[in-house]
Amino acid sequence: MNCFSHRNNQSIGICKACQKAVCSECVVDTGRGLACSTECVSEVDDMNIMIDKSKRMYSIGSYSKLPPTGIIMFSFFGIVFFGFGVYQSMIQDRIDYFAIVMGIGFLVMAIISYVRNKKLNLNC
Repeated sequence: MNCFSHRNNQSIGICKACQKAVCSECVVDTGRGLACSTECVSEVDDMNIMIDKSKRMYSIGSYSKLPPTGIIMFSFFGIVFFGFGVYQSMIQDRIDYFAIVMGIGFLVMAIISYVRNKKLNLNC
């Protein structure tokens, strides 16, 4: 593939912002992507800022100290339903199967979510 600006030069990469092929004469390496012009350099920098903010917002990556939100949610509802079922069983002298089964279901989903996230190395 040839460079977009210099048709006779072989391209060495593609601009991260505009997706044009770039050669060694017109390429600008931003450290986190190639750009073909100063306008595209600022665009690549803006894209990298958005990616970083998204990673922080959704806690994506293995560096997050908090557990994934889905696992927290499934665990919370599992504990609430299961606890309510056990409490109702102790108060009414009959087992509340619906609440206990729902609690166990949510806890199983929390475990499945945890295992899948660890396999994919995600934290969201």
